[in-house]
Amino acid sequence: MNQAPMRTVQYIVKVSKLCNLRCKYCYEMPELGNPERMSLEQLDRMYTHLADHYGSLEEPIRIVFVWHGGEPLLQSPDLYWATFARQQEIFGAGGRVVVENVVQSNLTVLDEERIRLLREGFKGVGVSIDLFGGLRVNLAQRDSQARVLANIDKLRAARVPFGGITVLTQRNLKQVTKIFRFYERMNMNFRILPLFPGAFEDQHAEYAITPDEVLEALCTLADLWLESDRNIQITPLVGHFQEAIKHLQGDSLPVYYNRREWETAVMVNTNGDVFGYPEAYDPAFCYGNIFTTSMSALLASENREKSLKGSELRMAGACAQCPYFGSCSGFYMAEESPEGGSAGPQGVAMCHVEQRLIRHIEARLKQTGLFAGSKQLDQQWMRAKHLDGPVEENASLGVLA
Repeated sequence: MNQAPMRTVQYIVKVSKLCNLRCKYCYEMPELGNPERMSLEQLDRMYTHLADHYGSLEEPIRIVFVWHGGEPLLQSPDLYWATFARQQEIFGAGGRVVVENVVQSNLTVLDEERIRLLREGFKGVGVSIDLFGGLRVNLAQRDSQARVLANIDKLRAARVPFGGITVLTQRNLKQVTKIFRFYERMNMNFRILPLFPGAFEDQHAEYAITPDEVLEALCTLADLWLESDRNIQITPLVGHFQEAIKHLQGDSLPVYYNRREWETAVMVNTNGDVFGYPEAYDPAFCYGNIFTTSMSALLASENREKSLKGSELRMAGACAQCPYFGSCSGFYMAEESPEGGSAGPQGVAMCHVEQRLIRHIEARLKQTGLFAGSKQLDQQWMRAKHLDGPVEENASLGVLA
């Protein structure tokens, strides 16, 4: 009897908003001086509600806690060791629910105890580094990059697994090739994150980017990755390559993303308020509070239903007529924030980037000669590039290690 495949859900935990940097595009800008943090008791209540909900399901579940901020490493390592121990007690060992912890850090605060925490406590580390543009500054408005690069060397020396996260802005848009070469030289997986909505109006006036610029940058990265002999992983491009390959082969069952059936990413604010990824921090879409309310009740809330309907409408407007729908599950439109979407004729939602990016990748794959007449890709190449496994739909929402 075949075992049911494991489903993954990410909980993006805003343990505190306190931060020692003032990155100019940060959507948490108004709260970066706030020292409030989640307590161990509050975290216990969150774990209990999650264990009750996911433990009642028949299939195996992997819960990935993405520790986020602010800067999560400003908190004492003792907090994490204590809460990780409580996770083991509350979720238990050997059951259907498996728990993992990863962290996204600006990597400016690092000592021997934090290195041990990153190596032994967390399964993955995402290091935020934009490489060009000078937008990641400290309170004195000085660029933090030299310290981050020095600390990356310390992580490598300590054999801590980590990946990079680079925010794409007008300040580094023309340096995409150099960004790729840095990660290629370092043999380092990375995530490219186009500039996201800010904390206030006109925050991004000087370094905003257009969807066409995002598309051009991602196509450039796709070409560089195809030509490279290094098999580093680029999120979200791995998913786009898998979708293009699935479409070219044309002989596998279609896949469709359904948030109603399975929520892949949930954001938990410092005060315990819970949001789906598309409308994070919008009080009109808050599911409720996980410190006081069961997860089953939160997932059944009216505000979540509003969020789900928004995802379904975006998919109906953008995906139904798309030639790649079925190879692409529609995840990108379902998880797109409402303000990040666009409107086509009669206000129909449009897919800014994904369709054209998949088309570009499909054309490049045909040009390489990797496909035989039977539409089968070179399997050795597929394995080397890690394209022979299932698409991790929510990989683009969390940390990449």
